[in-house]
Amino acid sequence: MKRYDVVVVGMGTAGQTAAQALSSAGKSVAMVDCGPVGGTCALRGCQPKKYFVVNTQLVAETRALQQHGVAGQVLTDWPALQTFKREFTDPIPDSVVESFRNDGIDVFVERASFTGPETLELESSGTVLKASYFIVATGARSRPLSIPGGELAATSDDFLELDSLPDSMVFIGGGYISLEFACIAAIAGSRVTVLQRGPRILPLFPASLVDPVVEAGQKLGISFVTDAEVSEIVATGTGFSVRTDDNSSYEAAWVMSAIGRVPDIEKLGLEKIGVETERRGIVVDEYLQTSAEGVFAIGDCAATKQLAPISDMEAQIAAANIVSPRSRRAERDAIPSVVFTHPQIASVGITPEQAKSEDLDVEVKTGDGGGWPSSRRLGGAVVRYQTVADTSSGQILGAHIVGPYAGEQINLFTLAIRQGLTTREFAEIPWAYPTYCSDAKYMV
Repeated sequence: MKRYDVVVVGMGTAGQTAAQALSSAGKSVAMVDCGPVGGTCALRGCQPKKYFVVNTQLVAETRALQQHGVAGQVLTDWPALQTFKREFTDPIPDSVVESFRNDGIDVFVERASFTGPETLELESSGTVLKASYFIVATGARSRPLSIPGGELAATSDDFLELDSLPDSMVFIGGGYISLEFACIAAIAGSRVTVLQRGPRILPLFPASLVDPVVEAGQKLGISFVTDAEVSEIVATGTGFSVRTDDNSSYEAAWVMSAIGRVPDIEKLGLEKIGVETERRGIVVDEYLQTSAEGVFAIGDCAATKQLAPISDMEAQIAAANIVSPRSRRAERDAIPSVVFTHPQIASVGITPEQAKSEDLDVEVKTGDGGGWPSSRRLGGAVVRYQTVADTSSGQILGAHIVGPYAGEQINLFTLAIRQGLTTREFAEIPWAYPTYCSDAKYMV
């Protein structure tokens, strides 16, 4: 048996951030992960995905400049891109473990489960870890596709490990993961079909932002099919046939399911220590405390929003509340999100629809930046924007952007909202010019 002040279960971005903060505060800390160590963001999410996004975005932008000063064929070399990505991801598990051990944090790479209050047992070695506090940060995994042949569908994890690009692909689901990977595959040269069970692609985003992205995707060759309830996947001699309730079928060499993610909390024994869970994950209060005394939950396994910045924020808050109980509350206002399609969709703060539902008196500015010099230099980039400001004070309350660099621009609006800037103050900042960031002043 080993005793610690805190045991962190899960070594993704949330678990790592919390462990470092607690160790710096003088706590004895152990980390447990069933492996591979590193978490979703570093190994099979944000970071490796961005390798593919950057490559294909540059390919698409370069193609748009053909006949405008760029000559020759521009292609993605998929095997070389995969090698480039693995140069980043492959060293992560060993380097993370080494780094924490060098900092005096004990690391156990094996599956574990709670056996009682203040007690966690490691499955392989049988080692028992005792602690006054536990942080559960086990993340999330792809939601299984529960239809006949559902096991034939690959996941986003599999996509990121493809050694070669299939010549045709079907993506089941119309959410952000499906759309991001569909754009990557289409630009890289695959024939792509996206099947969405509902009437709209990206239903959680305003149609005014999604429609231009769908139109751009269609120009890339992506076929979007809505109201498509997938009923079965059948292996064929050359690939797969994806069949829907209306008796349609879609043939492809490769199929990926992206119908959401579920908290990875099975087999943790949470019920043995009285941790309450729901469909979205572990229930936590504003201090990230669960229903079990001394047990916190952070990141994608908690019933909050699944975003890397939120995971980091929750990690810092949970660590602070272990060091000094109930000292910090989680505040999730003005958290930006980005969909890395081509063009990108970025959003922060309230939407006009939210303002209306809350009876807020706001001024909404919408526009098309396709004619701006920055867009024309990219061969006619798609740019749309929608900003929300308080009518009386002019304070910026929300921003929602479609564009090639929307993910960078949205950070400016996040800072503006958090600092309480007005549209006038924002527009009068002497931005470096001409840059994509300086375009933001035209959006308010």
